[in-house]
Amino acid sequence: MNNKIQQWSQKNKVLYGFILWSFISFAYMLFIANWGFSVTLAGSGVSNGTVHPGFLGYFGIENNRSFQVLNQISNWSITLGRAIGSVLIALLLAKFAHKYTTIIALGMTLAGIPAAFMPATRSGYALFLILRTIMAIGGTTLVILTQPVVANFFGAKQKSIVSQFGIWFYPLGTIVSILPAFLVSMPDSVRNQWQLIITLLAALNIIPLILFILIGTKFDIKKDEPKVKVNGWKILGSYIKKKQTYAWVLLYGGWLCIAVFLTSLTIPIFNGLSGASGSFNKFIQGWQIAFLAAVFVGPISLGLWSRKQAKRRWFIACAITMGIVLFVLSTLTFVFGVAKYGKSQNNSMFVFSAIMFIILGFLTGLCVWGIQGVMLNMPHEYKEADPKTIGWMFSLIWGLGYMFFTVVLIIISGVTLLQGLDKVLVSSIQLVIIIVATLISLIGISMLKEPHPEYPMFPTKKDSTKNVSIK
Repeated sequence: MNNKIQQWSQKNKVLYGFILWSFISFAYMLFIANWGFSVTLAGSGVSNGTVHPGFLGYFGIENNRSFQVLNQISNWSITLGRAIGSVLIALLLAKFAHKYTTIIALGMTLAGIPAAFMPATRSGYALFLILRTIMAIGGTTLVILTQPVVANFFGAKQKSIVSQFGIWFYPLGTIVSILPAFLVSMPDSVRNQWQLIITLLAALNIIPLILFILIGTKFDIKKDEPKVKVNGWKILGSYIKKKQTYAWVLLYGGWLCIAVFLTSLTIPIFNGLSGASGSFNKFIQGWQIAFLAAVFVGPISLGLWSRKQAKRRWFIACAITMGIVLFVLSTLTFVFGVAKYGKSQNNSMFVFSAIMFIILGFLTGLCVWGIQGVMLNMPHEYKEADPKTIGWMFSLIWGLGYMFFTVVLIIISGVTLLQGLDKVLVSSIQLVIIIVATLISLIGISMLKEPHPEYPMFPTKKDSTKNVSIK
């Protein structure tokens, strides 16, 4: 059977690659949704003897200051674990090949199933966090495991298209986790079903797992390739010494800050700066959904740049900078528009401000998500790119990029633990940290070399419909 699958995969290379890519991406989206529900389903825990719906209440966790400190530490540890796991995935690729590495990663995501059924005690909560961390490490590595598939099965044209649309899955998963809180008038009704939701999302990963067991191939191991003992740590060390590695880390790490924090921190930041105290959370959630929904337009707008014969670096830098500017404008619109006029009798200005706020959210997302496809395709454009090189590059890009993100997360969440700071000051500091951390990505892009230095700054008219030749 394996021989038949191997033969079929060679005859139908693009189709087979698309099947593998789709199922890995689907599994990644499920993980993102599952992880995103951690916020929606947590609840308020136990307060004044009252058990509130959600998994914190189930485990009997009192949501006091002591818990908040421990919770932040656990969040930092989990994010760091995801970073380390992303680096180690390259070692697994070197040792076990793509098929078995993907099976291991998918198997780890299933740890989310027993997590939901741990004993309703503090020790049960500790086990819940451990199992969810295992799930998170496996889920995070899936985005890396799509890249060797792209490098091996797709030509130049397909690579740029897949990179454009590969950006959909993180925002889609996040939208799935945000929508219930946005649509349902009684969030507690959703929190009461926390076990069902996280179990179902984890269990669905059985589908891609079975698929890889049945039809996965060792495409990254060539038959005519001499069998040599690969020293993964030595290869890892060689990449660590390259300046280009750190350039990618700064670029992706900075980009991760604006991509992730704009959905996880906008509610406390916007409320803190405006003093709205949650009165306009539905509008902020609407902004978040607009920000994420822009991913559907990104591939057919900014993402098309990866198919043009034009320089990449300046365009990426401009898109990220514009994303920052639009985010700042969104913040100002909420504080001096939505929150201000929502408390007054000036209904027309409130409606205008709310509409502009949502539009700015969409435009911010267009810059952030639209440029991701161009960035994802860039490593494939270098002449030395092959499935193994791409696997190492993306594992380090995401792994070390997540470490960069973890450092920023520790700083930005640590601000909330400082005594004596009011909400306006805390939110202002967090806003500045997000902006500065994202601006660091511009240092990264300036350190990278152009994959095609011979290309002009702008596409020529002849190139308006012509695809790039990468190799």
